[in-house]
Amino acid sequence: MEGWEEKMNLKKLFLIKFLILTLTLVVFSPCFSQVKKEGAIRFSGAIESISGDLESIVVNEVRIFISPSTTIVNEKENLLEKGALKLREKVVVEASRTQKGLIAKRIFVIKGNKTL
Repeated sequence: MEGWEEKMNLKKLFLIKFLILTLTLVVFSPCFSQVKKEGAIRFSGAIESISGDLESIVVNEVRIFISPSTTIVNEKENLLEKGALKLREKVVVEASRTQKGLIAKRIFVIKGNKTL
């Protein structure tokens, strides 16, 4: 009987360790949901500031640089110029991290009171 109880205790211990590992992965994996495999970061918010030279915007207290290759589109996927960006306008930004900071790959402009 002792051998059988020992095997059951080992199975219980294995099951407990497995559950702890699974719960840890479930709890902490959403923290990385905005980082894509290729290094792109995606987030949304309202434009808090626009630089005078239109080379950067601030969204959620984060400065995002706008490069010549940055694509700016509206809800209908129409291309927009940098000058079309306005303060307090809602946007979804897809950017990549560089030594200079975040460089926008794509800025999706949301008009009206739609939620992000």
